[in-house]
Amino acid sequence: MSILTGKHIFVIGDETTQISKIEAALITYGATITSISCELTTKEKLEQIQCDLVVINHLHDGAQCHVALQLLQESQLIKTTPVFVLVEHSQHSIADALSMGAADYIVPDEDVHTVVEKMKVVFGEGSSLNDETAIDLTPKQLAGTGKGVRVFAIEDDPLLRNLLAIKFEKSNVPFELDSDGEHIVERIKAFKPHIVILDLMLPGRDGFELLREIRADATITDMPVIIFSNRDTPEDRAAAQELGVKGFYIKALTDLTELMATLEKFAKRQ
Repeated sequence: MSILTGKHIFVIGDETTQISKIEAALITYGATITSISCELTTKEKLEQIQCDLVVINHLHDGAQCHVALQLLQESQLIKTTPVFVLVEHSQHSIADALSMGAADYIVPDEDVHTVVEKMKVVFGEGSSLNDETAIDLTPKQLAGTGKGVRVFAIEDDPLLRNLLAIKFEKSNVPFELDSDGEHIVERIKAFKPHIVILDLMLPGRDGFELLREIRADATITDMPVIIFSNRDTPEDRAAAQELGVKGFYIKALTDLTELMATLEKFAKRQ
């Protein structure tokens, strides 16, 4: 059974050849599709929708679909449901869609398999894609407003940061995301998390260097840390144990739901 089985996908906009192929592929995985034109999309209809993912064809309907995207931005739907937008392959079009809250984008003639795989990742199956399709939605600092366990995540992969942000927001988890671990001690002290999620492979840095910086500061030396990385050697495991990590998870083998369950268990002990 696919992770897409039983998922309800809401498609807004013109029925183009590319959109039809994407819909057909999703149906083969067991998803259901509901379609509506941009001009018929209203705020009232969006508030009534119960779906797992939205696809909007922002490419062909011009101003009408821009209005539909604005309505999505204003609705509660975009806060809880990932939105994929079909746009021209230009920095301006992509930036415009992402600035309005899209979780990811689709460009003309993009391989249907790639689109479906990106959607699977949103639902927690897998954790990385080709770098060309991974668009960073998250600013250097992004904090949620929930009352649960506070999480500081250090992750350089843009798509995985996006997915973590979606998971944290849905779970009402206060969080902050960091891409490179620069000034890590100062940022942890400022945010005051209950737990840190740490990747081992970061741009120009080794995750264990950051972990040693944390352990070297008396005020946060006991900060609980979970390793979340695709690097996994006996030496890594030994170093993690020596530095007192609370968990060691392999990205390629870990559903994000499992990671969230770990955080929930930790929260209950707070």
